[in-house]
This record gives sequence, structure tokens and C-alpha cells, in this order.
Amino acid sequence: MSGVCREVLINEMKRLLDIISSIGFSKGKPGLGLKNDRLDISEREAIQKELSLKTSLDENLRIFKLFSGPSPDIIVRELKFGQAKVRTAIIHVDTLADTALIEGLIGTLSVDPFQTPVGEVHKREIFREYKERLLRSSKAKEAETFTDMWQGLINGNTAIIFDGMAKALICETQAHIGRSIEEPATETVIRGAREGFVENAETNIALIRKRLKTPNLWVKKFIIGHLTQTDVSVLYIKGLAGEELISEVYRRINSIEMDAVIESGNIEDMIEDNPFAIFPLVFRTERIDRVVSMLLEGRVCIITDGTPFVMVVPMNFPMLLQAPDDYYEKVPIGSFLRILRFVAFTASIILPGTYVGIITFHHELIPTELLLRLTAAKEGVPFPVVFEVFMMELVFEFLREAGVRLPKAIGSAVTIVGALVLGEAAMRAGLVSAPVVIIVSFTAIASFTVPTFSFGIAARLIRFIFIILGGVLGLFGIQFGLLVMLVLLSGLRSFGYPFLSPIAPLIISDWKDLYFRVWRWADVTRPKLEGGREPIREKRGQEPRPDKQNEGRNETYGNQKDENPRKDK
Repeated sequence: MSGVCREVLINEMKRLLDIISSIGFSKGKPGLGLKNDRLDISEREAIQKELSLKTSLDENLRIFKLFSGPSPDIIVRELKFGQAKVRTAIIHVDTLADTALIEGLIGTLSVDPFQTPVGEVHKREIFREYKERLLRSSKAKEAETFTDMWQGLINGNTAIIFDGMAKALICETQAHIGRSIEEPATETVIRGAREGFVENAETNIALIRKRLKTPNLWVKKFIIGHLTQTDVSVLYIKGLAGEELISEVYRRINSIEMDAVIESGNIEDMIEDNPFAIFPLVFRTERIDRVVSMLLEGRVCIITDGTPFVMVVPMNFPMLLQAPDDYYEKVPIGSFLRILRFVAFTASIILPGTYVGIITFHHELIPTELLLRLTAAKEGVPFPVVFEVFMMELVFEFLREAGVRLPKAIGSAVTIVGALVLGEAAMRAGLVSAPVVIIVSFTAIASFTVPTFSFGIAARLIRFIFIILGGVLGLFGIQFGLLVMLVLLSGLRSFGYPFLSPIAPLIISDWKDLYFRVWRWADVTRPKLEGGREPIREKRGQEPRPDKQNEGRNETYGNQKDENPRKDK
């Protein structure tokens, strides 16, 4: 064995011996192993999970200092309460806990011992006395391990440790940290609620309960991330959402093993059916009304603490092109806007590629006068039309991304000015023709009608594929691309549910909310796949009938006239 290998082996053996000897449980010194600075994070977590609270307050404070380190934002106050002067430690994390609530808690603990028998009891019973007779709060919980106590502290609660008791009392003292409830910037509506989700998961759950006041709205909480300890909540209406769907959501979330959850996108990557799909398979939204309406259809929503985007599963393709305005406006207007959105989305995908294919291979499809004008406009341009369109689309994507990343005050101005200047300069320089600029501009405007941002990005990527297909194979390439895309979309699943439902599989009863929107009194059934457990949404026959209402009103007036005839003068 070489000298280098021998030295490495000796160092590893020393490291293992240090870890084993530093654990210190057998010596009656729990938590001593945390003093070893050579421990990895997994080794520290393994030791921390085994640490339980002791009866000695000094021992608990010593272990807690090793547990959390010398952090200045962790406040530990030692006080004495009751006639027995029982030593007590009050621990909280600064800025996460409300100082006023903590002072009120201390005031409750400092009740005059002559007015209550707290000071007369043995110090081993003071924990029970304070919990049952003084605090009297359903928000007060017990913690027997340092991990449970830390979980409460990091959520803004306050821990109370009494000398002589191997338990901690966790009292709710969270401070409100975060922005106020505002309208979602990415999903604005003309008519509808102006409230959107925020970064606090408990606030988001309360906003949903404010609109769904049924006791059958169930919430299941998970903690994911070894380091971030992020709260992830699953909400559904019991008896409406399918039990198979609920079990599948639980299974996928429980199978997540990761060290950190920063945003709901981290959860989405771990639970979606096909990670290679361009189209989103988990619906994301900031709007409360959209989540409530989807829960009423039998779906399940997933709320991640720290992000305003709530995930809803399962989803299908039509949900990506539906907007809240469709349901809040009159039925003809909502149906027109939805059809317009479907047409614009289709145009944003295939229009540039179709133009390239026709100009390159299918001149006979263009009227003669228009063909002469297009040929004259392209005169002097040194590049083929496929390169023109591809280059202009790429430049517009640069401008769009720059507008998103720049500050809001100048982002939109830079995008508009940049598009105008570059388009005009490119035409004057003879690099692109005027029809190409028109096609690219119309395509960009059509893409802005997509109400879902993630879906719009997918459409922008597919657009480049159709441009290449149109430049290589013409309209046959566009047809081939559409068929391939249709086949791929038909094979996608969202938590086991078909992505193209109700188109494939064909469910005629669900077409009432596909391209056209029906009246609310006619929408009496839920989607067949998601809401099949309770298909009837409301009572039938509630459509307005002005003729019958007028008849009833006339009969009422007639009865009143008969009962109270006018007296002759």
C-alpha cells in the first residue's frame, strides 16, 4: 500500500473514531457529539434527531446552544416564577416572533402567586398548572425533543422550559412577516376578485377557507426539505375529490427526499408525470377564485410555503387557455373571447412556419398580385425567408426576456422602442423584408393572449420547430409537426388523467365548457373524470323565465286589486 493511501485511510479511521467517541450518549452527556466540527450535515441531523429534553434546565440550555449554535437572533431569557421561584427559560427567534405577544405571555406567567395556587405546587407540576390553568390556549403544544422544539421556534413560536420538567411548552407568537394581499400581477382580470395568494401558506389556506366555508375542506400538511423544513399543504374537498387521486398525491409528496424546497417549482419537478414534456402538467396560479373553482370540480391543490403560486392537479389542456373573465362576463362575450384565444394560440404556433412554407415551396397558393408584392418586398434581401423569420423571432425573444428582467419602470419602454428601432433599421438595411416584420409582430401579439405564462413559453419553443419544418418540408412539414404534436399530447398524463381530456378521450358532456361557455344554470354537472364522484353540481331547471315571472307578478297584482277595490267617488 502506498504512503498516500495509508495516510488517507488513517485520517478516515481517526475521523470515524472522533465521531463515535464524540456522540457521548453512553457517558451521560447527550449532545456532546455536536461539538465535533468535522461532522457532516447528515451526521449532525442524525444526532439532533436523538436529542430529547432533560429535567435539568442547565442541561437543556447547554444542549440547545450546541444544537443551534451561537446565533444572535435566538433570544434566551431566564426568569423565575411562582412562590417556589422555579427557574424558567423563554426562547424565541427574533423578528419571527411578536414581541408584544411574548411580553403578554411573560405577564401571564407572572400572575400574583397569592391569587392562584401555582406557586404552592411542586415544581414538577408547574408545567401542567401553567398549561391547564393559566395559558388555557389550544395553540399551546408540548415538545419532548429538541427537534420538535426547534420546529416550533423557527415558525415564530415561543418555547418555555421549566426546571425539573423534561418537556417544553410551545406557545403561538408568530409575527406577521410578508407582503399584504394584492392583485396577482401575472393574472389580471377586468371583472373579478382583486385578491391573490401571498408567500405565507397559512394565509393562503385562510383565503381559500374564506370562500369555501364547508367543513369538508380538508388540509393535510407535510414538511419537506431536510434543511429548509418547508411546509407543504394538500387541500381537497372530502367526498368530492377521488380517493385514488388523493392517495396518489400523498404518495408522490411522501416520496420526496431533498434538502431544500425554495419554490413550488421544486415540488412540481418531483411529482409531474413526464419530466420531458414541454407543456406544463401541473397547473399553477396566483388567483384564489381559480383554485376554489377547481376544488369544486374535484381537483386537489398543493400550497407551498414561501411562494404565492398554488399548484392544482390534475390538469388538462383547455385549462391553459381559460381565463376568469370567461365566467364573469356574459356568455356570448365569454365564448367569443375563449374562441379568440384558441385561434390566437394556434396562429402564434404555426403562422411563421406556414408563411415560410408557402413562400418557399407553395407559390401557387398565393394570389398573383399579392405574390408580386411579396416578391418585390423581398428584392435585395440576401437571406432566405426561413433565416429571416427565425432571426426576427429570436431577436424578439431577446427583447421580451430583456423586458421581463429589467425594472418595471423601463422594461416595457425598452421592449417597445427596441422592437420599433430594430424592425425599422433591419428593413432599411435590407436584412429582412417588411412582410416578415408584419408576420413576426402579429405572431407576438397573438402569443400575448395566452393567459398562462408557462404555457406561453412552451408555445414559443414549438414555434421555432414549426419554422424549421416549414423551411425544410413546406406545408407538409407543418402537417407532420401538427400530427406529431397531437400524438405526443394525447399520450401525456397529469396524475394519471388524460391531458387532452375532454378531446381525447372524447367526452361530449364536458364540451359545454371547452370552446364555448354555457350559462351557469345549464352547467349542472362537473367534469366526468375529475368530478365523477359527485357529478351533479346543482339543481336542474333554474334557468330564468321572465314570462312566467311576469305571469305570477300579474296574478299577484290582480289578487291585490280584487281584495282592495278602489272606492267610487
